[in-house]
Amino acid sequence: MRPLLLTLLLALPLHPVATAKPLKVFILAGQSNMEGHAAVRTFDYIGKDPLTAPILKEMRNPDGTPRVCEKVWMSYLTGPYDGSANGEGLGKLTAGFGERGNNPTKDGGKIGPEFTFGIYMEKELKEPILIIKTAWGGRSLNTEFRPPSAGQYKLPKEIQDQWDKYPQGAHGVPKLEDRKAWQEKKDAASGVFYRMMIDHVKKVLADPKRVCPAYDPKEGYELAGFVWLQGFNDLVDGTTYPNRNYEEYSRLLAHFIRDVRKELSAPKLPFVIGVLGVDGDKNVNFRKAMAAPADLPEFKGNVVAVDTATFWDHDIAAAQPKQGEYNNIVGTAHTLKKDGTLDRERKWDHFWKPVGQPLPEERTWRFATVAATEKKDTLEKYTDRRFRDITLPAGMKNWPLADFDDSKWTEGKAPVGKGIWKHSGITLDKFPSTWGAGEFLLMRTTFEVEDLNCESYRIAVLARQGFHVYLNGQKLHTYIWWQDKPQYGAIVLGKEQAKHLKKGKNVLAVYANDQYDLKSPERYAALDVRIEGITKADQEKLDLALEEVLSPKDREALKGSSNGGYHYFGSAKIFAQMGKAFAEANLKLIKQP
Repeated sequence: MRPLLLTLLLALPLHPVATAKPLKVFILAGQSNMEGHAAVRTFDYIGKDPLTAPILKEMRNPDGTPRVCEKVWMSYLTGPYDGSANGEGLGKLTAGFGERGNNPTKDGGKIGPEFTFGIYMEKELKEPILIIKTAWGGRSLNTEFRPPSAGQYKLPKEIQDQWDKYPQGAHGVPKLEDRKAWQEKKDAASGVFYRMMIDHVKKVLADPKRVCPAYDPKEGYELAGFVWLQGFNDLVDGTTYPNRNYEEYSRLLAHFIRDVRKELSAPKLPFVIGVLGVDGDKNVNFRKAMAAPADLPEFKGNVVAVDTATFWDHDIAAAQPKQGEYNNIVGTAHTLKKDGTLDRERKWDHFWKPVGQPLPEERTWRFATVAATEKKDTLEKYTDRRFRDITLPAGMKNWPLADFDDSKWTEGKAPVGKGIWKHSGITLDKFPSTWGAGEFLLMRTTFEVEDLNCESYRIAVLARQGFHVYLNGQKLHTYIWWQDKPQYGAIVLGKEQAKHLKKGKNVLAVYANDQYDLKSPERYAALDVRIEGITKADQEKLDLALEEVLSPKDREALKGSSNGGYHYFGSAKIFAQMGKAFAEANLKLIKQP
């Protein structure tokens, strides 16, 4: 007969019993690049490179949607750059915990390094994971993130000597009597975001289960890592770091590491410095200064610097300047010469042709000017963006419609204008027709179309302020901003817009307003609109010519970009590599004996 104990042991399940482990907590902090400006639409670009394609596979479900990490939870404190309207984003880690603008609690459609950081931590660790991320754009270590032990902000000797030479003040130098207020303002701003960061971390750790349902109070949590990705505002701060000497940044970051560890009672908290890699291998002095604390004896084995410059995308960097030239070409229908007349020699203009007869310069427009008379329509303060809808005079409600009676309006050729529009070396001050005293202009013209055999159609519009454009009573486009440079902008029509263009008689109508500036309150404006088309054959020729400006390789690279270079081009490929590298570096620190 078997002993009872042996019988009971044999009855136990053969698989090991799962043991609970402390929640692994990681803190991610910094400025706009820690927020992350990489749009989800740039994910596909990651898969074009064999070296990064495996990362994309980890980031997506089989159906192509962003992966949701089942064991990783997020608490993300962010908001406008001034910290005035912070909010907390919560949930399981997935795409969308990047920059969120003025909606900190909502998915912004972007990622930072947190996404792949969490993905690769989840692959390696068995415990549930909590990532506490705090990030705001435009914040420096020398001021907003200034650690308490660093002491009061003081001007470098070189800058103080310069200020002493100009007690009356100069460019970038306040007057002597204003310097006390300058220092007080600097003191008031110092450390504000450091404190926001620490306070939020402590708030989350006081009740981890609020954020992470998998948290077991019996097992507790372990502070397992801190990742710092910041630096741009310090890089460009010539007052704090004159002559590109960034030794002060190294000192501040060392204090930051010490203070964070002290605040969180974690003297050996693994710390990853994400060394700013904007512009690739440039900015050598700053990158060395940012990495320097990792070499301090006191931080040996628990602080590491990860150089993100290695992830800089040179293909995108080469393509982005060309994108600006390309956008200017396709976004400009016609340019003006210095005297304000149409430049008929521009090489890009002959692909698109005017639609309808008579030709645009021969058409007769009928127009009326009106003023904003109701209080709700007036602007009490000056603003660059002055375009708005106003209450029109009686009888003008249906003015864009084809059958509207405009027979009593003023007749003339376009452009209709007034005053002097001067910018970018161009002076536009001679007009076939005069706008008149009213701020707003309503104008209409008719033209005949024989056939509609073009591949695409566009509006070419000259306007100082915003505008509405109508065709046969249907609104084609609204623009609410302003145009500083006198030129004809190009707005390509979609199929739903182009369908309103018809054979026979067409009525084109436009509504716009004038402009003035504070230095010269004289009103000025110009307005002209025409519809143009391009045949399939000419479109192919244009596309071929544009490849000299922006090659197919450049266009492919730009699919991986959604922002400027200072934000790592808003490229998910770069941020994905950074997050993975931060995770790997952090894991090595954790595994140190």
